[in-house]
Amino acid sequence: MVAEVVGSGQASRHRLDALYDLAVELSAERRLDAVLDVALRQGLELTDSEFGFIGLVADGSETMDIVAIHGFHPAPMFYDEHRTIPLRPNVFARVVLDNTAVRTIDAGSEPGRVGQPEGHPSVGAFLGVPLRVDGLPIGMIGLANRPTPYEDDHERLLLTYAGLVAMHVRNAQLYEALSNAHDRLEGLVEERTKELAQARDALEEKAERLKVVLAGMADAGEKERRRIASDLHDGVNQLLIGAILEVTSGRHRVESGQAMAASSALESAQRILGQVESEIRRVIYDLHPPVLEGLGLVAAARELVDRFAGLSGVDATVEVTGDQRRFDPRMEIGLYRMIQEALHNVLVHAAAREVEVLLTFSGGDVQVEVSDDGKGFDPSGISRSRETGFGLDSMRRRIEDLTGVWSVVSRPGGGTRVVARVSAP
Repeated sequence: MVAEVVGSGQASRHRLDALYDLAVELSAERRLDAVLDVALRQGLELTDSEFGFIGLVADGSETMDIVAIHGFHPAPMFYDEHRTIPLRPNVFARVVLDNTAVRTIDAGSEPGRVGQPEGHPSVGAFLGVPLRVDGLPIGMIGLANRPTPYEDDHERLLLTYAGLVAMHVRNAQLYEALSNAHDRLEGLVEERTKELAQARDALEEKAERLKVVLAGMADAGEKERRRIASDLHDGVNQLLIGAILEVTSGRHRVESGQAMAASSALESAQRILGQVESEIRRVIYDLHPPVLEGLGLVAAARELVDRFAGLSGVDATVEVTGDQRRFDPRMEIGLYRMIQEALHNVLVHAAAREVEVLLTFSGGDVQVEVSDDGKGFDPSGISRSRETGFGLDSMRRRIEDLTGVWSVVSRPGGGTRVVARVSAP
């Protein structure tokens, strides 16, 4: 009796030692195939079984994939053809279907037996237990051909063993999913890096195009064209600096693995580049508006005012009196620039709700008035305000260059009225 108790104690310690060894060895593995190999090898040793397998079931699948085999060395072709087992009621699949341990003395005599493929060893004694996660089966461990039948202790031990294995299988699956996600992330980072490089190249190309445009404008004969080019160049430079900062930020985020943040920086850089392109087009358009050359001052003024209204949200109108006529191109573009500068001042300084552009034709003269109901200013303080005075001084010099007369009427809170009158040469 004492010997039996001692033997029982030694067996218990042996099982505990085996479970401890399993836990230690599994903890050192992260790859799913390594976890499965360790689990099955130790399961065979623990129960003195001849061979065994581990099967896993995908969510919603009606088949079980044999992912590990020990004690039986099938040819590659055999494994490829028979690695998937349909989940139908038989001694093997019942483990998963019923989520319970299955034990038999002779698997070959069990009801529902469908036979084994040629080349598969015969199965006598068999013990199968489910691999459970959150109480649901994700697969099974099957052991076969122990010299003597499997007993209750084997079943209990293997169930305990399977619980530990299932946890590590799920952890290994999650690790593989994480690794795959990491690989996808690296692919995404690489893709975004290429896009950032393309954006950088596009930025450099646009910068070169801008340099060509600005160089051409610098050689132009008209002084005000150079002024407009300088103003817009400053604006475009700010956009280019912003785009470069976004590209630089995206590169740093790519290097630190922040794919989403890098993607956001890329999208921001692309938006800024779109603004650069629009600004370049506006530079080219403003240098020589096609409608001014083709249809004259009135049509160009209407288009300019419509664009201003769309940009600012200010209610802007054009009124024309007298008999319209065409003038010298230099005179038309001078008056067009004056209207353009006046509208710019309204947009930047006036906080107006309404703007009216009035063109009055009388013989060989034309008078242009730009009036707004904005906050106004003290004209006597123009010289003290460089920002405000620059625009008004530019308009004055432009009209004086055309031997015309120019005036501005304004008071704080009383709006502003800019008037220019020019005679045809």
